[in-house]
Amino acid sequence: MKETLINIGKVFLGLVLIAISLVLFALVTPLAFIWKVVVSVTNENRKARDIMAGTSSFFIEIAASYDQLGNAVFGGFFNWLFLQDTDIRYAFGNKDDTISEVLGWNAELNSLNNYGKLLVKLLDKLDNNHCYNAMYNGVLAARTKAHQFDNLNILKPL
Repeated sequence: MKETLINIGKVFLGLVLIAISLVLFALVTPLAFIWKVVVSVTNENRKARDIMAGTSSFFIEIAASYDQLGNAVFGGFFNWLFLQDTDIRYAFGNKDDTISEVLGWNAELNSLNNYGKLLVKLLDKLDNNHCYNAMYNGVLAARTKAHQFDNLNILKPL
């Protein structure tokens, strides 16, 4: 009974933390956007196109974060919905991967079912080679991390 109450408390705490993070996100996003525009406009060395590029990347980073959140939270569902039941596949659910990156891996591994293939086609129509490029960018990010790790000369985890 005690363990059940502790688990219920953890679930409730998790829900409260989600609510707080959503409220903070809703409050901070407009302020951060205004700050971004003001800092960009008041910088004498910035051109209008640089300001627009910086502003668009602000929103793209938010979208990518939502994408990673969706992959982490709905990973099991996406595995069921988009992947064939096979041993060779790249599973959804890693909080560091975007949905598009996982779709790109599975397109290359030929482990998408028809729904997954349809979603890849749709995304690729919106942005040419979107899923492959997302996979490739994930590989580049991993290589950069590995290179930085090698530079630290750490032999084992702490």
